[in-house]
Amino acid sequence: MKPNDITRAIIDATVDRGLREIEEDPKRSIRKLADMGKQFSKGRFVQDLYTLFQELLRNDDSPYYTAIEHLLRNTERKGLKDFGINIGYGSLTYGARQIRSNEKTRDYQIPWLPILRLNPASPPSMEAETLERMVRQGTSLGIYSYAIRSENDFPDLQALTGIFRKYSKCGFILFLPDRRLSLEHFARLKPCTNIMTLFPAGGSSTDQNIRGMQRHKALYGIYAYYEDSDGDSWTSQNRFQEFSSYESSFVLMIPRDNCSKSYQDRIDAYIRSARIQQLHPFILLNIYSDAYQIDRSISSEPCFFELMEDGSIHTQEGVLKGSYRSQPLERMFAAALPKKEF
Repeated sequence: MKPNDITRAIIDATVDRGLREIEEDPKRSIRKLADMGKQFSKGRFVQDLYTLFQELLRNDDSPYYTAIEHLLRNTERKGLKDFGINIGYGSLTYGARQIRSNEKTRDYQIPWLPILRLNPASPPSMEAETLERMVRQGTSLGIYSYAIRSENDFPDLQALTGIFRKYSKCGFILFLPDRRLSLEHFARLKPCTNIMTLFPAGGSSTDQNIRGMQRHKALYGIYAYYEDSDGDSWTSQNRFQEFSSYESSFVLMIPRDNCSKSYQDRIDAYIRSARIQQLHPFILLNIYSDAYQIDRSISSEPCFFELMEDGSIHTQEGVLKGSYRSQPLERMFAAALPKKEF
């Protein structure tokens, strides 16, 4: 057995025991689980995150306890364990070490969380075969987390879940459009314990889909868009409070493509403040800025990478026009994420 496999097995057993203990004494056990997480996760970002988490949980009235209770009640233990270990250890500890090592010998940056957009209704879009190739190439570079945005039309879940099962040590964040899931869809998603499925806030099918995910005890979250025309509606807190009814432990915010940098910075500042002040019973995340900040803790030259539906590439520097979808992942990174110093 490889050293990494031994470490994962130890973490798996420890986390499993910790989750069982939470049922008996939630607050004490959650603190203990956070302590264990900090012990096993040696990555710089994860260490900082667990330190912050430990401090927040010293507040017995923290709304984050509500988020954790929702997570435990609505999600099967194996789903919590597999997804959490794949992101916390596989991606941000083991994978981060690989990324740093690979970046030393290459003239491009390697993102820890590629964001990949799908739109089956608007060809040419990324096919499952292309996605599988990118994940295969990505894992060889140390990338064990992937965000898949299919928000405009429903993807081929049979093909996608096949990829999720094949790369069981990766963590996948799947954004789905506002469409009601069938029993067949739930049957395909449930065995994939390495994914978090996200539904649009305010969607006509979101309430029904969430109830279905809860019945199947599958990990889920909520996502919402923001843009300049929203003005003060987000920062006044009223709109965020509407998300509480979903009993989701995670809410991911996405700027519209036409959203200005200044408004994105404004929303980002609010989200960071809200997390520290523990304003909501869920963890607020800002997909681009948080992915970038995590990368900052991994690499000397932080980056983020999003492959758009038309094959162009969105990075922290802007959009690189063209059709890169058919190219090897390393060639995409070389074109879009060249190192400033090498």
